[in-house]
Amino acid sequence: MDETQDLKKHEQVSIVLRYCDKQLNVLENFIGFYKTEKMDGETLSYLLKNTLQGLGLKIENIRGQCYDGAASMRGSYSEVAKRIQDENKLALYVHCHAHILNLCVVDVCGKVAPIRNMFGTLNKIYTFIGASSKRNSVFEKVQKELNVSNSTLKSLSDTRWSYRIESIRSVLTNFNSIISTLEHINETDSIHGSDASSLLKNIQDFEFIFCLKLMKQVLQLTNSLSIHFQKKNANYSSVGILTNATLLELESLRNDDSYKLFWTKTEQFATKEDIRLPDITRKRKIPSRFGGGEATTINNISSYFKVSIYFPVLDIIINDIKTKFEENNITILNALQCSLSNKNCSDENILEVCNTYDIIIDDFKAELKLFSKMCLSSDIPENFENRLNFFLSKDLIGSFENMYKIFKIYLSIPMSFASSERSFSSLRRLKTFTRNTIVQEGLSNIAILNIENMYPMNFDKIIDQFSAESTQRGRRLQLI
Repeated sequence: MDETQDLKKHEQVSIVLRYCDKQLNVLENFIGFYKTEKMDGETLSYLLKNTLQGLGLKIENIRGQCYDGAASMRGSYSEVAKRIQDENKLALYVHCHAHILNLCVVDVCGKVAPIRNMFGTLNKIYTFIGASSKRNSVFEKVQKELNVSNSTLKSLSDTRWSYRIESIRSVLTNFNSIISTLEHINETDSIHGSDASSLLKNIQDFEFIFCLKLMKQVLQLTNSLSIHFQKKNANYSSVGILTNATLLELESLRNDDSYKLFWTKTEQFATKEDIRLPDITRKRKIPSRFGGGEATTINNISSYFKVSIYFPVLDIIINDIKTKFEENNITILNALQCSLSNKNCSDENILEVCNTYDIIIDDFKAELKLFSKMCLSSDIPENFENRLNFFLSKDLIGSFENMYKIFKIYLSIPMSFASSERSFSSLRRLKTFTRNTIVQEGLSNIAILNIENMYPMNFDKIIDQFSAESTQRGRRLQLI
């Protein structure tokens, strides 16, 4: 569940249900938009329960709930997640992984000043060139003269920080075009020439290039993680594997050899663009009242950038991913994963699963032993995805009832609310300036038709039903 404002500044709550069909295919279905006057935990939880009850679904059957980190959603005392868990302790709360990852990137940009300034310059480039059709036409003309593909500059997303990689790529691709455009504006535009000159100084600075290249490298890795988090079939196992792989790759960058390679490439790019390296910063002295002496012993500019920007960026992003993702390191999810992917699962994990989901432990152990023997004889690796595919390929759904139940629960627990956020795109397309008086029920129903368009519609049945109800609702139109 997630919330946004529509064109008329009404709070619209999007609700999506995640579940598995009988063949363990993961499905996420948009239920509708619901207008609310308040955004407190009591109002939202009441809305959610009423919606589910209206669909004939029971609160006690919920096995997972996924929201962002807003206080009204995940509060510890009286907010949505807690209120649902008070009625159903099995409704695990999972903090959206994509949202956590965005918080990690935001932390980097807020704590490292050169990175913050670099993104500020990126935003100024986009707004300065794109705000005027005249300046944009100059930019397109320069692209044509330099034989650069007609690629546009990308804006910075306020919500999806991982998507800022597209903005960085667009600037690097059009770097010469941007320089030439700003130089032309500086020489010919008496009004905005000073702004162009100021941007030129910021762009033709080695620190800007260094930060641009560094964040491209970091965001390329985290962007792959973000894209996976937004997939409908993402589960706790695949999320954990990819997160750990991303951490290992980021940690591999934090050493002198990787830095030397990065520095060489950045220096080559700067030399190619006639951007000179800055001088070594003046060594700041510590006041005598604090003991005196020099605060730093950095002797070259490469070491300065390594200590002041490169290592701090990697340290912050690595530490944040480790600490912030720990919130979703839930005991029962680890027990479920161990039971379904490891032939030597501990008795503690099996007991945790059986006690939580009311399964007879002896029956579950017997199924796990038989299934592990089958996987061993067929050389199936000990991981969740391979064992799930083997379970389905051998048509064991009716033979291993307890394992089938656990598979279904495990796959049904959401890892992100990306589907809810995707529905906002439909809201913007449907509720427009010329169609802003549409009633709430109509808006929600049209959104369902637009979002859930993979389901075939029987138009003959719809027409027959419409015709049959015409006399009941007072319609004068009779369909023959």
